[in-house]
Amino acid sequence: MAGRIIFDNGSPGPVKPYPHRLIIFLFSVIPCLKNLQEHGFMQQKKIFYGWTIVAVAFLIGLTQAGVFQNVLSIFLKPMSQAFGWNRSIITGSIAVGSLSGGILSPVLGPYLDRHGPRKAAFWGITILSAGLIALSQLSSVWQLYLFFGTGRMISSGLLSLVVTVSVSNWFIEKRGRAMGISQLGSRIGIAFLPLLVQHIILSYGWRTAWAVLGGIVFAFSALPSLIFLKRRPEDVGLLPDGRAPEKNLRSGKAPDETKQATVLNLENEPVWTRKTAFQTVSFWQLVFVMCVIYLVGAGSNFHLFPFMTDQGLPATMAVLVITVLSVCAALGGVLFGFLAEKISVKILMGGVLITIGILFYTVFWAVKSPVWIFLFALVYGTIRGGVLPLIFLLWTEFYGRRSSGTVLGIAGPFRMAANAAGPVSAAIFFDLFHSYWIPFSAFTILLVMAGLLCLAAKPPVSPQLGFPPGK
Repeated sequence: MAGRIIFDNGSPGPVKPYPHRLIIFLFSVIPCLKNLQEHGFMQQKKIFYGWTIVAVAFLIGLTQAGVFQNVLSIFLKPMSQAFGWNRSIITGSIAVGSLSGGILSPVLGPYLDRHGPRKAAFWGITILSAGLIALSQLSSVWQLYLFFGTGRMISSGLLSLVVTVSVSNWFIEKRGRAMGISQLGSRIGIAFLPLLVQHIILSYGWRTAWAVLGGIVFAFSALPSLIFLKRRPEDVGLLPDGRAPEKNLRSGKAPDETKQATVLNLENEPVWTRKTAFQTVSFWQLVFVMCVIYLVGAGSNFHLFPFMTDQGLPATMAVLVITVLSVCAALGGVLFGFLAEKISVKILMGGVLITIGILFYTVFWAVKSPVWIFLFALVYGTIRGGVLPLIFLLWTEFYGRRSSGTVLGIAGPFRMAANAAGPVSAAIFFDLFHSYWIPFSAFTILLVMAGLLCLAAKPPVSPQLGFPPGK
């Protein structure tokens, strides 16, 4: 039986190559790919290297969804049946991981600003994938909290910052579309990873599903991060958006980094510290908006699937609804990314939050009919897709790209506390009242409040420049 995989039902799987051979092969091609990247892709003048950064951010988002609420919700019922755990116990692992990520992000944010994301992303993704594979051997609650909680901590505390900071550093004028495309990865992951996981669970069992998920995470994002990620375009002699650097009229040489920075003064981006950011009203306004987004997003992502199945929808149809919603959200993210280059990000953000707040409340009626629930997924998903790219664009618009890691990092503990509270609070209310009416109604109210606050928010006044960034 050496070299064979035993599935949950006890039957042997097909013969697979020894894993160490695959690992040796993967690491043997890294130097070749790095050489190609440094002497090939970087030298291409027609394609800006920032789009390579967007592609890697896309892949990170795609695999990052492996520890999102949507995926864990597919494991909820089979794991509950296997161990007799209630929903509050399982969602507690999300809370632990999210809170840990909130503690991690203030430390990692400034690190990403100073040193870039390459090594941090690679080792973080490696640990995350190892934890997912370890879940295939799960036997007690503490292992769930350790392995899934660690993966969730890395995803929320590190990888979300890597995606946002990397893209923000490489783009200014085209930041909207770049952010929308990069956020597309997580949306596609949310759409298709649950389908894949559900198929594997039905065919081979939930333990095999965890192992396969861990392998996918490593293969698709760890190695591209190590090979291709760069901190800023200035580090490799480029400018944001692929702008042509000014030439010295006499020598024909590109100016040094200090002079190139002067060229970029059109964006007037100051450097914010933790102290100066904390002292601005805008920081706390955006923190509240972001907390609502993550609380409602995490709570609805995790509980929408069990809500639909509790209402009588078959599990396969409920997964399909989530897939439609996520695909529409992915397309909506790109759409709103382009719109953000033409319309005020603040106005778009406020309008989106108010609209999805009202739409979310209709799920109580939509779930009664397959036609209406798919229509809900189509409309709600498309508009909701604008939330993540717009909120990150708003942070960068208010505080600039050079301090995006620092400012988003110190907002992390609040964001992750809300992210943890969403699934757990909804689960507690469900366990007490056997209904989702109270938490889902609260989600609607909070979204409308956040939208109104977003419309009223104003950019902070820079302590260095004396006026808001970009003015």
